[in-house]
Amino acid sequence: MEVIAENSYMPSLKEFGQMSLTFFLTVIAWVFFRAENIRHAVIYLGGMINSSVFSFPELVPKRLFLLLPFFIFLEWFGRKNQFPLEQGFHLNSRTLRFFLYFILGVLIIWSGSKLTTQEFIYFQF
Repeated sequence: MEVIAENSYMPSLKEFGQMSLTFFLTVIAWVFFRAENIRHAVIYLGGMINSSVFSFPELVPKRLFLLLPFFIFLEWFGRKNQFPLEQGFHLNSRTLRFFLYFILGVLIIWSGSKLTTQEFIYFQF
């Protein structure tokens, strides 16, 4: 499998378009997978196409959007490895590596504790 933008820091316009299309099609497929039937999925997708698309959603706390660039940065610069933090940061110190993973864990727990719980999708079957 090819690595996006292997010899550069940023993807080309073509690669960015391909990543966006893949993301879009995956999200649409999730809607059909999650819906009770095809009609329900089409109604749901149709309800998303209105003027509210351009407003900021109130379902997710805005502070979570502050963490998004950080995690995208980690994923992007670790894209050539199996795990984003595997190399690239050269965390040879066990203490430093533990501290970094501890901070990431605290951030994940902190952001997740503020959200309402939802049943995992596979528990429905």
